[in-house]
Amino acid sequence: MKKLINSKFMLLIILNLVFINSCEKDKKPGLPTDGDGNVYDTVVIGTQVWLTENLKTTKFNNGDAVRLITDDTEWSEYIRPAYCWYDNDPGYKDIYGALYNWYAGHNDLLCPVGYHVPTIEDWTTLADYLIDAPETARESFKIIQTGERYSQGYFSDGPYAINWWCSSPPNSDKYGPRANAGFQIGYLPKKLGYSVRCIKDN
Repeated sequence: MKKLINSKFMLLIILNLVFINSCEKDKKPGLPTDGDGNVYDTVVIGTQVWLTENLKTTKFNNGDAVRLITDDTEWSEYIRPAYCWYDNDPGYKDIYGALYNWYAGHNDLLCPVGYHVPTIEDWTTLADYLIDAPETARESFKIIQTGERYSQGYFSDGPYAINWWCSSPPNSDKYGPRANAGFQIGYLPKKLGYSVRCIKDN
């Protein structure tokens, strides 16, 4: 009877160790982690290290929350950091990431520690490298059609648009810089809801 109890005890210890080891693997130590605890894979493209997916955090990396706004009117009037899910559907979180207004999307605290929202120069460096790089390099960036939220609060008809906010200074009170799928820079209304893709600090 005593041997049976000891055997069961040892089995429980072994199963516990296997479970702990499995959890440690899931944490993927060393990979960037955002304010919500989401972990991201990275890819090296030229001299840069990028996240391979759009941000989906609801918090800055200092723990401060970003406001979730679902109402169209509130989105159109809000001039502080805010986010939403495409079509107000949280099911898109892991597919597209979140859509942020410029007030959140230009802020480096949105990215995991050690990463920042790309500047115009960062996007230009990426574009210049990809001109002569193999197609696999561009594919490794994993461009995702996410759709967008317009300044008036409603969403694009489908997840076709591709835009990311830049952290470089805006050119006016109303317009901030963004990069599109061709990594070209334009200045658009700060109340638009766009994606954010982070790059590692130098």
